[in-house]
Amino acid sequence: MEIKKVGIIGTGTMGLGIAHVCAQAGYEVVAVKATPGPVEKPKAQLDKGFARLVERGKLEAAEKDAILARVTVTDNEAAVADCDLVIESIIEDIETKKALFKRLDARCREDTLLTTNTSTLSVTAMMAVCSKRDRIAGLHFFNPAAVMKLVEIIHGFETSEETLTSLEVFCKKVKKDPVVVQDTTGFIVNRLLTPYMLNAIRMLERGTGTIEDIDHAMKSGAAHPMGPFELADYIGLDVVEAMSMNIYTDVRHEHHAPPHTLTRLVQLGYLGRKTGKGFYDYSQKPPVQNSQLVRPVV
Repeated sequence: MEIKKVGIIGTGTMGLGIAHVCAQAGYEVVAVKATPGPVEKPKAQLDKGFARLVERGKLEAAEKDAILARVTVTDNEAAVADCDLVIESIIEDIETKKALFKRLDARCREDTLLTTNTSTLSVTAMMAVCSKRDRIAGLHFFNPAAVMKLVEIIHGFETSEETLTSLEVFCKKVKKDPVVVQDTTGFIVNRLLTPYMLNAIRMLERGTGTIEDIDHAMKSGAAHPMGPFELADYIGLDVVEAMSMNIYTDVRHEHHAPPHTLTRLVQLGYLGRKTGKGFYDYSQKPPVQNSQLVRPVV
């Protein structure tokens, strides 16, 4: 099917990033704020993001206005009923997502494609609560959505080939590079990336190296743009812990369980960049490693 109008449920960092990408590519966008608060705030955040592009000379002011005119922000979930594609980007909780998919299945058109931006949760579990299962799939963008090229298209157990083809065409129209992956926990990127970050934390706990040394080694020795601790702080340590638990619940292998240090940091509210402190202290310029974590954890 041809996609002309895109609905996005959730206006957090990822939801707004996806709205940015879709509107800039010419799609009409309906963004639904799924949490309490004024609907003007997400639109203002989008405006600010496009204004930065104008300041850098990457976008004309008139073009910015035309893009924003294609975006409607609302707190009414029913506003996505006539969309051709709906992308869910709410809290990473399977029961909350299943409840949303059940509502969307009843509310949207028979041919609407219903997708989830989940990073690790089962697409098939969301599909199971729907009656029109062939149109359900995963559409996993990466943060920041406006910059990162990859989109994982997740093939649920009953996703049709027609749905996959439509989503591949859509991804290319929004200038992304899609890969199709089967519905396994963590898909491709996070299934590989999460154990990488967990192993770095365990190396820290064993005293193999400091936070800065391990990060430096991976940047200089493996040409990674960020070390594992910088990456975990950027993603959010609560998100890393959740991804770890989702994979561990699936495979039941201790290698995938959250390390002690990660759990303690999350309990303390040290979640990385978004809270100002994680493995690094971001109140310092440049950020310095969290001195409480230099010694091995016993």
